[in-house]
Amino acid sequence: MRAPLSVLLLPLSAMAQSAMPTEFPADTVVLAADVLQLRMAGKVYKAKLTDGATWRLEYKSNGYIFLNTGSGFSDSGKWSVKGEQLCSEWTRAPSGCSETRANNEAIYIKRSSTGEVVALRPD
Repeated sequence: MRAPLSVLLLPLSAMAQSAMPTEFPADTVVLAADVLQLRMAGKVYKAKLTDGATWRLEYKSNGYIFLNTGSGFSDSGKWSVKGEQLCSEWTRAPSGCSETRANNEAIYIKRSSTGEVVALRPD
């Protein structure tokens, strides 16, 4: 019995869809620090990582940030913009700065820990 070619290729297409993005989308641009600051301050963003994890990030105008994940982890700290990077100083999670790009739909960060490009979409 012969399996259709599409059935044989299904595992390959599933693997391709779950590949971790490490490049920013082609339609994204670097934002000036003041523009990035305005895009983040007082806003709530949601993100879904390649591994299925979800984040909810609340960027307060006073420089505080709150994180809640789909797995129940939460943290807080301070956020800032340094050049084209979005920085977070967490209480429990690893702190650092992430290279950032944006388009009309989302802010994209490149995680320094994994290189994964993650879309932060307004909630």
